[in-house]
Amino acid sequence: MQSEVQRAVWLAKHAPGLRAEDLKRINDIYPAYLFRVRKTGEVWTTCCGRHVHADETKGEAWQAVMEAPHHREPARWDGYTCHIGAWSAPPAKKPELVACPICGKPARVKELGRTGKRNNLCAWYRVVVLRMWEGALWALAFETQKAYGDEERLTDRPETRLLRVYRFIPGLAEKASRLFDGYPWTGYVSMDAPPTKLPLPVTEPFGWCSAEGMAYTVINLEELRDSPFRYCQAETYFDGGTKPPHTTQLLRYLALCTQWPRQTEMLVKLGLQKAVHDLIANKKWNRDSFRWAETDPQKAFDLSRPELRDFLALKTDVDVRLDMAAWYKRLHRAGMAVTFAALEELRKEAPLTMGRLVGKMARYQVTPGRLLSYARKEKTRKGQKRISINTLLTEWVDYLEDAALLGYDLTNPIWLMPKDLHAKHMSTTAAAAAIREKQTSERYRKRLKKLVSRYTFSTERWLIRPPVSAGEITAEGKALHHCVGGYAERHVKGSTTILFLRDRKRPGKPLMTIEMKENQIVQIHGYQNDAGQTVMPMVRYADILDPWLAWLAAGSKRNKDGTPKVPRRKAAAEEGQARTA
Repeated sequence: MQSEVQRAVWLAKHAPGLRAEDLKRINDIYPAYLFRVRKTGEVWTTCCGRHVHADETKGEAWQAVMEAPHHREPARWDGYTCHIGAWSAPPAKKPELVACPICGKPARVKELGRTGKRNNLCAWYRVVVLRMWEGALWALAFETQKAYGDEERLTDRPETRLLRVYRFIPGLAEKASRLFDGYPWTGYVSMDAPPTKLPLPVTEPFGWCSAEGMAYTVINLEELRDSPFRYCQAETYFDGGTKPPHTTQLLRYLALCTQWPRQTEMLVKLGLQKAVHDLIANKKWNRDSFRWAETDPQKAFDLSRPELRDFLALKTDVDVRLDMAAWYKRLHRAGMAVTFAALEELRKEAPLTMGRLVGKMARYQVTPGRLLSYARKEKTRKGQKRISINTLLTEWVDYLEDAALLGYDLTNPIWLMPKDLHAKHMSTTAAAAAIREKQTSERYRKRLKKLVSRYTFSTERWLIRPPVSAGEITAEGKALHHCVGGYAERHVKGSTTILFLRDRKRPGKPLMTIEMKENQIVQIHGYQNDAGQTVMPMVRYADILDPWLAWLAAGSKRNKDGTPKVPRRKAAAEEGQARTA
């Protein structure tokens, strides 16, 4: 029996080699340049690898190359981005391209005498080449490089360094690896049975890097059509609009197809790619929605034929369709007669609170129709017309949690669905918060130190900071007449993060409340959830939120005196010194 090292060596030895057409496709990924010497009429084409002399450069196409201005590479800009887009990024200038007279590919024209050593044109790309070979689908993972420093090698194809070899056949996925080009093949993993735990043992070929992340470009995706995995819908799954596709998931996807080809095909055909993505990328089974071991759709989704038909007819966002199946089955297990249409109507009104709503509905036997009817009736109540249905439903969930803590009898409809929900919620928030404050004050002090270090940020006018206690969150909700008080316990436990935005001239006066998930703003609201405001908080307070989010994205770094080390653009003088070819 072969050892793992012997098997790795065997895979590398029996893998197919690169063909000339594979090298051409890899070369096509790189930017195309037409290097010229206008005085002599010489042209080097990097796209099709030709060196043409003066007596051949005749005709309109060549004349366009000779007359085109020398293309200068843009000056480098070190900017920062956040979840709402680029922060003060200059508009990108599209290069002036000229069609290659030989192959027709758009290319940048470079006057050779003005390009210096051309070090700034050197590029690296990660590539995975697919190939059907000896009855198996092989995937070869290369680090590729193209440099233009040597004038004699301007037309060369990219250099390739093979680092990983994969082999896929029905029932078996194998991977051989080595550290660098020239090192021995020592790494080996395989998957010869359906997975029972995640992540999948067969992983992607590349680690994370600042330039590429973990992504790579796939060459020869059409090889799948002649492979045993032709029906696994890979082309549909990876149709992200890039040709050739650029991804981080193909090899885990193919490994999954060696074990569960019919299940993968079924999910992608039904538009439920999220189940596949969750399994291979997010280490999530979605067991409440889908049974991976089943190939029959009814058994896989655990739905009757009419239920499956109604589920597949949903027009909801693809990202929540699996959740819809889980919510539906949870309510049915609680003995409630619901329909997918009723659930979808409720979800449209409260998309961000739906998971919590379903839990309360199942516990207290409240149907979607009854809950919506109650919320709409409350909205018509005096003083609550400006409050959205989504906010009222969120307040209902928060109210139930407070009421349960206070010992209310929620089997009584009077307490389960009280009149004037908003006022009732505000009245229970303070009492429940006092109980939670006593239970969690010691534990929160440890969490507060980390929150201060990570999130506290100030400018000359503004301040963003975490609350010092659960009670302060409650007071914030009462002052601004919104429901943040119901988030106090979750904030203390760490399941969400609440922050305050203050005007430094009046630091004690509540202004804006922010809910965060890692470095992303989930929601930001002021008085009465900004009812009647025409300018949203993200726009109104952009002068503090934009630099703060950029600072978070850069790692919340601080100076020696503890002040935030704000990311800044390079000085204009430094940018002007950048030399371009």
